[in-house]
Amino acid sequence: MEEAARLFARRGFYATSMRAIAQAAKVSIGAIYHYFSSKEEVYFAILRRELERRRAAVEAIRAKSPSAEEAIRHVARVHFELLKESGETIRLLSRAWLPDSPALRRKAQALYQEFAEYVAELLKEGMAARQIRPCHPLITAYALLGMVETVTARCLAGDEVAREYLERAPEELAEMAWRALRPAPQGGGACRKEHGP
Repeated sequence: MEEAARLFARRGFYATSMRAIAQAAKVSIGAIYHYFSSKEEVYFAILRRELERRRAAVEAIRAKSPSAEEAIRHVARVHFELLKESGETIRLLSRAWLPDSPALRRKAQALYQEFAEYVAELLKEGMAARQIRPCHPLITAYALLGMVETVTARCLAGDEVAREYLERAPEELAEMAWRALRPAPQGGGACRKEHGP
C-alpha cells in the first residue's frame, strides 16, 4: 500500500499498473492479487486507511473529554501532523487528484462523506453543550475539511513557502476554525440556526 500510494501520487492512478506496484513493493503480482482484487481496491484501501488514521487521532483526543474548542482545534491540526509523516499519501486524499472516473469519484466521495459526518457529530456535541455556535453541522464540517485541504495542496509543493505553511498552517487554521465556531457572547453566531445533518 505504501508503494502504491507513492506511485499513484507521482504517476497518477491510470498510469500506475498492478505490475508496477508489485515491482516497487518487491513482491509478486500474485501476492498483491491475494489481498486485492483490483487496482481500484488498492486505491480505496489507501484512502480508507488514511481517513481512519485521522478519525483515530481525533478519537484519542475525544477520549480525554476535551472542550469543544480543543476538539475543533485538533481536527485542524491532526491532518498536518499526518502530512509531515506521509506527504505523498496525503496527496491522494485531495479531491482535485481523484481519478477522472464517475464511479471512482462516487466511491471516494462516499468515504469523504463518512469522515465529514464524523466531524459533524463533534460539532453537534459542541452545540448540545453550548460550547460552539449553532450551525448546520455537515456543511460546517465540509467547510472545515475544505479549508484544511486547500492549504494542504499548497503545502505539497515542497518549496520554501510550502515548508513555512506546513509549520504555520496547523495553528493558523485551528485558530480560524475556533473563531468561526466559538459561541457569541449574547446569542447570534456564524450560522443563524441549526439544521439537520
